[in-house]
Amino acid sequence: MVQKGSNASEVLLRAKEMDEEIFLARLDKEQLERSGFDTSTFGLFSYVDIYLMWDGDEYMLKYQFDSDPRQTYYERSSTLGEEEELIHVVETYIALGGGEA
Repeated sequence: MVQKGSNASEVLLRAKEMDEEIFLARLDKEQLERSGFDTSTFGLFSYVDIYLMWDGDEYMLKYQFDSDPRQTYYERSSTLGEEEELIHVVETYIALGGGEA
């Protein structure tokens, strides 16, 4: 689990070196929307757990809606653009809800 105030670069390094999912945050729908995430295609949900993963080639963000494994969405870092954007997204999620779940 990541605590608020954690450095995004450290979290990225830990996910890569430990080869495991790193919990970033549990956000409700409004918090997720405030982060800039488009929730319009995901239907009704109360909250989302967000994890950072390394798949051997690139980072991925895993979004699991209402703790239901059937409602999981993966976002590859390559779809976000530059590494700075991934760092910004990770920092945003940590600031909004890191360490709360």
